[in-house]
Amino acid sequence: MSIKIDSENLPTGIHHLFPTSILYENVGTQLVTDQMVADTLETFHKSMEYSNVGGYQSAPMIKGAAWQPLFQVAKAQVVKYLCELDSKTNVEWNIQGAGLWLNVNGRGHYNKVHNHGGSHFSGIYYVKVPPKSGMLYFQRSTAHNVIVEEHCRQKEYGPLFEVMPRDGDMIIFPSEMNHGVYPNYSREERISVAFNLNIIGYQY
Repeated sequence: MSIKIDSENLPTGIHHLFPTSILYENVGTQLVTDQMVADTLETFHKSMEYSNVGGYQSAPMIKGAAWQPLFQVAKAQVVKYLCELDSKTNVEWNIQGAGLWLNVNGRGHYNKVHNHGGSHFSGIYYVKVPPKSGMLYFQRSTAHNVIVEEHCRQKEYGPLFEVMPRDGDMIIFPSEMNHGVYPNYSREERISVAFNLNIIGYQY
């Protein structure tokens, strides 16, 4: 949707254009159990090499009844995301999973900057986040003006948004957003579940 306005109706001052939105909520720590993690490690015992540097990343093929509560919460969060952005309220979104995988990062392991191109929405659910185990960061992918960035200190304009998550957090974001995870400096494992979701059959 484009915005069209006559300049006489445009308020004087700074206007922040083209924001990228993420949705954060702590949805509780009961969605992924130790047994679900253990079963995944046994089923997908070989680690994939996608964004991870060290650590373990399962194939994006996790499924089954035990994972349905997480899937349902993730779908509800996408709907909430769309509603918060003032989407059409009379639309019944057909949201389907497009991949779900487990991440286990030990000491010194991290995830290099990447995105999940090819899907609509992505999300991360945090199972276990020890202190000093690595912040999640989102990286601006557009060109930047060094004067604004370095001197004007516009927080919306900065190159990075960094957050230290906690157990039970879920973050939903557009799949094309560049993001990564800093190295784990804890002696404990950092465990998260990542997923992609698509809206199927939507008519413009």
